This record gives sequence, C-alpha cells and structure tokens, in this order.
Amino acid sequence: MILVDLQSEMSGARQDRLDQLFARSKREIEAHTDELGDTSTGRYFIDEAAQLLSALRLWAQNQYRSDQVVRDILEAGDVVALRRVAHELRQRSTADAETASWTIAGMTSKSSGELMAIAAYALRAL
Repeated sequence: MILVDLQSEMSGARQDRLDQLFARSKREIEAHTDELGDTSTGRYFIDEAAQLLSALRLWAQNQYRSDQVVRDILEAGDVVALRRVAHELRQRSTADAETASWTIAGMTSKSSGELMAIAAYALRAL
C-alpha cells in the first residue's frame, strides 16, 4: 500500500496540473499572435485555444505522449477523436481530467468553423 501511494505521488509530481498547462499554453499562443490578440475577438480565441490545448496536453501527458499527437488532433479537427479524448479523460476520475474532459466536450459543440479557428490559434503554440 505504501509503495502504491509513493508511486502515485511520484507520478503526480512529474505531471503538470491543468492550471499549469493552461498558463503555459496561453503564454505560448500569445507569443505567436500578432496585434489581433489585442482585440476582444483575438483574446476570446486565445483563451479558448489555451483551454483546448491545455486539456489535450493533459490527456497526452496521461498517455505518455508528446505534443505531436496533440498537433495531429488539432490539425485534423476531428470531432469524433475529440469526443474520444474527452471520454478517456473522464474515465481518469481526477478533478483536472474531469475539467479537461468537459472543456473538450464543449469544444465539440461549436461550429466547425469556430472549432477550426480555435485549433488554428492552439497550433501556434506547437
């Protein structure tokens, strides 16, 4: 039991929390955004993209996968794949995974044009 608890703590220490991933994603997107980021529309897309990117990064981190798989999902804009990721996150039963799951699920209800615009902003960070 102690070994399991220690392994859980150790594995958790190596993984970023969702709020850390969000802050990192937002910084990286903003670093690659021109003056459009100074408009209310630009800020909306930056925030939405940072939420999506951080949620996908949490999923990739839990799968021991790199940002390349995140890039592939964003480039494809595949709603079915996003729903699968949301489902997998929900099964992890952690607060961060649940939040990330709902974030991704919410993205899948957006129009395809809006989702692709959000994905395009997120891709700036990768």
